[in-house]
Amino acid sequence: MGLLAPLRQQQAQLPRPPKRLGKQSPRYRFLLNPYRDRRFAICPDCEGRTLLRKVPLVIHVDPLNPVVINKSCRYCPACDLLIAHQDEIEQQLAALFSKRAPEQIGNDYLVLGTLDRDVWKRGVAQPLAIQEMVEHLHDFVEVLELRPAGM
Repeated sequence: MGLLAPLRQQQAQLPRPPKRLGKQSPRYRFLLNPYRDRRFAICPDCEGRTLLRKVPLVIHVDPLNPVVINKSCRYCPACDLLIAHQDEIEQQLAALFSKRAPEQIGNDYLVLGTLDRDVWKRGVAQPLAIQEMVEHLHDFVEVLELRPAGM
């Protein structure tokens, strides 16, 4: 039984229709890893080996700063689980905002989903409008939260 099994059981008891922002089909189950000492070379769900997958993540940074970063994440193909490390995301956001808007460093953020690679590349050349980003956004199928045992 993997680390995520108790959480999955708890979430199964709370039926809620998913609210979707993106216009594309949902993709990946997602876990934002808050622990610096856990890098998940082994899947926390099925205990299989994870792979590295580089994915354009769409992140909303408060108050109104949608950004896309091309991020290496751990990925379990058996579970379709994408794991991003919080400290690495925050490091990339700080580097990005140190040039653009230093006052935004440390603001709350939310990882919304992913973009297709071709859309991300187009956005690197010419920034995407928010509506265009939403049109091409793949929300996550499920967002999981990692909590210490016993909580």
